[in-house]
Parts: sequence; C-alpha cells; structure tokens
Amino acid sequence: MRALLINPEFPDSYWSGKHALPIANRRCLLPPLGLITVAAMLPRHWKVRVVDLNVQRLSDREIRRADVVMLTGMIVQRDSLHRVLDRCKRLGVRTVVGGPYATSMPDDLAEADHVVVGEAEELMEDLVTDLAIGQGPHFYRETDKPDLTTSPVPRFDLLKAGAYHQMCLQYSRGCPFTCEFCDIIVMYGRKPRTKAPAQVVAELEAIRATGFVGDVFFVDDNFIGNKKAVRAMLPDVAAWRRETRCALEFYTEASMNLADDDGLVDLMTDAGFTAVFIGIETPSPESLRETKKLQNLRRNLEDQVHRLLNRGLDVWGGFILGFDNDGPEIFDRMIKFVQKAAIPYAMVGLLGALPNTPLYRRLEKEGRLRRNFTGDQFGLTNVITKLPTSLMIPGYRKVMETLYHPEVYFQRCRENLARWNPVPGSHRPLVLRDLFSAWRALWAQGIRAPYRRAYWRFIRWTIRNQPTKLGRAIAQAAAGHHYITYTRNVVVPALDHQS
Repeated sequence: MRALLINPEFPDSYWSGKHALPIANRRCLLPPLGLITVAAMLPRHWKVRVVDLNVQRLSDREIRRADVVMLTGMIVQRDSLHRVLDRCKRLGVRTVVGGPYATSMPDDLAEADHVVVGEAEELMEDLVTDLAIGQGPHFYRETDKPDLTTSPVPRFDLLKAGAYHQMCLQYSRGCPFTCEFCDIIVMYGRKPRTKAPAQVVAELEAIRATGFVGDVFFVDDNFIGNKKAVRAMLPDVAAWRRETRCALEFYTEASMNLADDDGLVDLMTDAGFTAVFIGIETPSPESLRETKKLQNLRRNLEDQVHRLLNRGLDVWGGFILGFDNDGPEIFDRMIKFVQKAAIPYAMVGLLGALPNTPLYRRLEKEGRLRRNFTGDQFGLTNVITKLPTSLMIPGYRKVMETLYHPEVYFQRCRENLARWNPVPGSHRPLVLRDLFSAWRALWAQGIRAPYRRAYWRFIRWTIRNQPTKLGRAIAQAAAGHHYITYTRNVVVPALDHQS
C-alpha cells in the first residue's frame, strides 16, 4: 500500500509566525505532529509519504500514485482540507480524514471515504485492515480513550528537513479543569493520560537524530494536568539532556497553578524548559467565574506571572475578549494587565464557541450563534456577544493596535527581560544558525522595518542594562516582527472592514 499523508494549509494568523520565519530561514513554525504519529502506526511495509502544504506543493501525480490519502486538520484548516478532498475525489483516490476538525464536525466530511472520530491508536488496526481490502465503514469512532503508553514514536524522519523552525512532541492528553469554552475536555477527557518517561526520551532522541537544533514544543494542552506523573518524568529528561549535551530547549502549555509549585517549576527548568504558555484569559474575576476558569481565581495573576519569570520560566499568555460579563471598560483593563504583567507574546482573541463545548450548547439554546465559523478568533467569531458589535470591534482593534504598536511591544519586552531570571544550564548553547538568524534580524528590523528606530532603542537598552540577555532580546524582537506586521497589515484593516 502507498499512503500519502497530507497536512492542509493554515491561514495566516498570530500563531503562524509567517513574517518572522524568513529571519530564521524556515518555511513553517511547527510540523504536523498528529500526522507523523499516525504514520508511525501504519504497517512498516507500507510506503508512506508526508506532504505538508504549509511548506510544499501537492501535485496531481502524487495523489494518483497513492492507494489512500490520509488527511488531518483543525477547523481553521477546513477550506484547504476540502480542496484536497475534492482533488482526490476527482482523481478517484480513497480518502481518510481524522484530527480535531473530523472529531468536532464529522458530518461536514461526507465527501471523504472514511472519517476517524476521536483518537486513532485503538482504531488503526481495523482501519488498516479495511484499507488493505478496499472497503470499510464511513465512520470509525473511538470507544474509549487510548492508553498513551501504547502510542509509537512519531516518524520525524518523514518531515522535510530544514523546513520547520521548531519541533514538537506530546506527553499527555486531557485536562482536569472545566473551562466552558474549551474543547480539550470534550475531545480528550478530564483525566489526563500520559506517556512513560522512556517514551518521552525516545521521542527526544528521534528528534535529535534528525539533526534538528532549537526549541521543542511539548504540545500538551495542560502539561501539569497530572502533576505526579510529570514530576516522575522530568528527571529522566534532565538526565538525558545532560548526557547528550543536546542543543534543544523546551516550552509547553500549563495552567496558572504552576506558579504555586516552586518545586515543579525547578524540575522543569532543570530539564531544559524555558517558557510556558498560560491561558490567563481575562483580568476580570467576573468573566473568569462565568467561564468556569476557577483555577485563575483567588490569586493575583500579575504576581503569578512575575513569580514564574523570577524562577526562570518566561510566560506567554492567551487572552479572550467577549465574555458576557465584559463591559466597555474591558479593553483598557486588558491592555493595562498585559503591559504590567510584562507578557510580550500576548495572544488576544475574541470569544469563539467550538462545537460540542458547554459554551456552544449554552449559546445555541440562547440563539446567540452565527453560522460559518472559520475557527479564526482574530475578528468576528460565531458568538453574538452581549457587548454590541459596534463596541466590540473598535475595542478589540484598540487592544491589538496598542499591544502591537512597536514602542508598546518593546517596552513590554524590556519589563520582561528585567524580571526574567534564567536558570543556568536551561538554555541551549548558541550555534552558527543562531548567528545567521541574528544577522537577518538586524537587517530586516534594524535597516528595513518602518519601526527601526524603536528596534534600535530596544537593542541599545538591552546592551546597556541586560547584556547577558541580548540573544533573548533579539529573539523577542524577531517574534515581534510578525506580530507588529500582521497587526498593521492584516488585523487592523480587517477589523475596520467589519466595524
């Protein structure tokens, strides 16, 4: 059997890093981890090829040569995914679709021959058998959550070499919390399941074997969902990192209660973790209570962020506007919080209702859902907010235009660098590629960018005040190039059109 595994295109967004990727000389931020995990589940005698449409083109000839085309995708990849399905149908090639979009909205995929709803580990044997004989049901549905200790090492060797800025792996699935808007607990459950420490080390070794050097994203939606398990795993990663002296460092996603646990933070930094993305969501306690983000209540969120920075973990933040309790004052409150917390990478989106979530069901009953949600939260979503659109869109525009104004962004970076206390040994050593990236950054931002004066003021400040953190400052500025450019060229014009 010849299997062609395809990752559809992502539209440009704050997450894509599109405008900063040329500085790193890379085509895409992250590889399709789900797809190469599925590839590892296929029989070894199958001929397997991975095509990521974010880094390469797909020809009709490649489709015709395949016995089966297997696709994954999120809701935001829907348009690209359907275009590929149409091509496969026209060329008479059997198709299988899985992943978050297929799991959330399986009825949208009638044109696919087979749809995998849920996690694939325990479904793959039946699917492979059916594909080999050329028949099988339209839907394959999980009956139980799989044991992740049975999940194989992803086929990192199938990825296009040199295309990706970062690598990724998954340690756990599931989250113990009950945030109303979140679909993680719907898809993966509230009982976090984890891989064994030896599996994590094996995956890191597989990444190292490709020759990759840089950051590795542990893509868990809540890395500390099972604290007991993660405490047992981290020393093994730390030992592997010391033994191999590998040029990798790690970041992940976690809940805010991480800041309560100094011991766990120390285990993470000792293992090479340097940053964590946290769903802070909002500075409004009323809105946190509304969305059942109870783990963020009864604590000073700004102080918690600063506590993590002081212990060596940089903090990136996710934020949402449009909760029912949000009033006209929320926009200024959001700007003030992000600035005072010193979070350079602040992903602020409008509230969207993902299928099957408690939020979706509630708003559906209230008649407050728009149709045709694209999955993009950086503009009008499918939620009809209580705050009128005439206030919501201009307010959101103000937040994004302010946070990603060059002077404001670089001021946030200054505060962040002043507070951040990196742990010796947690950071990978610089390599030649980093120096070339720094040179491209200086050219793109210090010479060509319209905000070059603000850039040089930031670099000079760093050299004078935080010289040992110059590498981090250049990286923050490079990431900011995407945020600043995307806000100015895409988000603001789009919001002006919607208002």
